Amino acid sequence: MAHIIDYIAWRGDIPFSVSPLNAVDALILSQLSYLQFGGIVPGDFTSSGTDAVPLSEVSKRFFASEDFKARSNVGAFINPLSVELLKCAGESVRFGSLKLSGYVEKLDYGAEEQFCAVTFSGPEWHFIAFRGTDDTILGWKEDFNLGYKERVPAQEDSLLYVTQAAAVLDGSLVIGGHSKGGNLALYSAAMAEESVQNCITAVYDNDGPGFSKEFFKSEKYARVKDVLHTYVPHMSIVGMLFCHPEQISIVENDTKDIIRQHDPFTWHVKATGFAECEELGNESRFFGETVNGWFSDLANEEKELFVETLFGILSASGAKTNSELSNNWFESSMKMIKSAASLNSHTKDAVFKTIQLLFKTGMEGIMRDIRT
Repeated sequence: MAHIIDYIAWRGDIPFSVSPLNAVDALILSQLSYLQFGGIVPGDFTSSGTDAVPLSEVSKRFFASEDFKARSNVGAFINPLSVELLKCAGESVRFGSLKLSGYVEKLDYGAEEQFCAVTFSGPEWHFIAFRGTDDTILGWKEDFNLGYKERVPAQEDSLLYVTQAAAVLDGSLVIGGHSKGGNLALYSAAMAEESVQNCITAVYDNDGPGFSKEFFKSEKYARVKDVLHTYVPHMSIVGMLFCHPEQISIVENDTKDIIRQHDPFTWHVKATGFAECEELGNESRFFGETVNGWFSDLANEEKELFVETLFGILSASGAKTNSELSNNWFESSMKMIKSAASLNSHTKDAVFKTIQLLFKTGMEGIMRDIRT
């Protein structure tokens, strides 16, 4: 079955003025936000767009950059095909003329924040793409923090980003992201001032972790729910964390691996949208029910203790990224086992099952890099 690079081969010669932006386009732009555009795309917005850089030029500068090797190293969790996606999109009529601006990237260990955003400007709209969880362990901790904190720093910055963009850019706003980026897209749209919400014509949440039940009962969410499009793969894991809107679309995959289904390059696409199926896989439903059931039953203090314990053990490995953790898995394991020796059996079991899942994903990413 076809994926997002095939889509560009099919539709790349069709401008947005002929065929409007759709869910597959939104996923492609969201995936491009995982790439390092610092020094290539300006960090500011301008109403005239004079400083914005066309994607065709961004691609050329990316591949010609002296630090191309570092820029193209997306880590263990992000598909390296993202680099090829940039090349294909940059050379296409459909995406090549989109202008990029507002590139912001933050990695703050003190605030426990991993955040990145970039804006793609089309003929009459601006697509704000929020990067999902990257290769950093810090980024994954912030994901877990979503489970017990009212808000996390990346959510606050996403709201600030959308507010600033709306104040400068003319035209409608479309907001999207994959993984944590999908969560940030929905959060920023829901929490924005009503005047900003009136400019938002669509929100794309691609397999992002959810929110509390109270979030979906709020008046702010009610004002944007009609423009929300939520997509999850057949056997979603990340997208099943916490609570989600009632209406979700389920996308077919070309892998039975429950972890790899989070990867947008495994999602089946058609000419103008995704190939969808009727219901989630049994494993996905089981995961959502058991993990969310267990986690929701914990008191807030217990949730915080679990998250701090889990990432305290991961930090004991000395690794800053999942790639480092996986590359030195034996040494890392010994350090983490030693760090976990004092945990009670229930907490130890929960923590190590989570670490095992992270290791599995990281090793798969490394093997995929080797094969490509």
